[in-house]
Amino acid sequence: MRIRSWTTMAFLVTMIALGVVVAAPTAATAGAPTELVIADSMSGANFQTYWQKNVIPAIKQSLGVTIRYLVTSDAEQIQKTKAWKPGQGDSHIIFAKSIATWVTSGVPLETLTAANVPNSAKIDPNFLKSNEGVDLQNKALLYWRTSYALIHNSQYIKTPPKSWKEFYDRRAEFKGHIGLIRPDAKSSAAWRQRVVFLHAFLKEKMAMPMAQLEKDPAFQDAWNKLKDFTKYAKLPMPSEPVNLFEDYNSGDTWISLYAQDYALWSARQGTMPPTIRATYPEEGADEIGTGYFAVPANIPQEYKEVAFKVLNYLLSDDQQIRLITTMWQYPGTDITDQVPAIAWEMVPKLDVLVKTAVPRERIRKDMIDYIKDHAKELTP
Repeated sequence: MRIRSWTTMAFLVTMIALGVVVAAPTAATAGAPTELVIADSMSGANFQTYWQKNVIPAIKQSLGVTIRYLVTSDAEQIQKTKAWKPGQGDSHIIFAKSIATWVTSGVPLETLTAANVPNSAKIDPNFLKSNEGVDLQNKALLYWRTSYALIHNSQYIKTPPKSWKEFYDRRAEFKGHIGLIRPDAKSSAAWRQRVVFLHAFLKEKMAMPMAQLEKDPAFQDAWNKLKDFTKYAKLPMPSEPVNLFEDYNSGDTWISLYAQDYALWSARQGTMPPTIRATYPEEGADEIGTGYFAVPANIPQEYKEVAFKVLNYLLSDDQQIRLITTMWQYPGTDITDQVPAIAWEMVPKLDVLVKTAVPRERIRKDMIDYIKDHAKELTP
């Protein structure tokens, strides 16, 4: 793949992002609320910054609505929302860490369809039907999609592995420069790196209960490959993602499985090398991560109407394209054909993610627990 300099890349993408025509502010309906609260339990530090510096000012400019931004947790916000009496709720849009938890919590949520949020018609219906095996009942709207990826430094790796099997076969080529977070670390990256590696060699068998799978010869072969692969990792293993980033910056780590959006955003912020790129191995880099909105039913009716307008704006083509040109998150709506071509020099196209994504049912808790319980076997 032809690599442009980061300076040129940043300039062009910034110009694209800033050059999109922004509509004049929509006149607010007389007497309608002009301030809403968005309760966010999903976003990490990168996306919280994006909300505050990009999204919230854009909503104010385009809709004339001031957003009060609340960072919370699902547990805290659900408990709070359950205590509301009808018409008294004061958090108007929920950006949920787990939309399935919200839908099954007993908290009354508004029905969201193209009738009250027209741009939701652009969302793939499959993402509106269910999440984590839970029927969404038209109570949630997809905002973005994302995934882990093989994050490599193109300064050192000109031709990244196209598959996990190729990565394993070429492991000696990258000896001492493969980033594996300690298997006993708190970060989900610790088990996710190993689960995805095992999936590449086990595929459908990953859906088997661990008690059955660990007796299968195919699992023993894959586990032994993982232990062998571990011997080629950069040592000492980083204990948390921040240490992984330090290893990239020092040139000690060249390639690792990590969150695509956060890694590329960090490169733009100068906290990772500007030559960072993302690819998806043929067998998959992770499940498809998703971010969903919901609207509590117990807020005043006049706030519901404004909340619907804000959600419609967040699903507009302009805002959805900015997700990938600014944050490297894939749009929740099906408009990837409108994404500037230069963005695909940094990340794979969405259809590649969809084709290679690891099915969620194969990322099993008993497998995760097995990795944690056998961490010593995976620590050189």
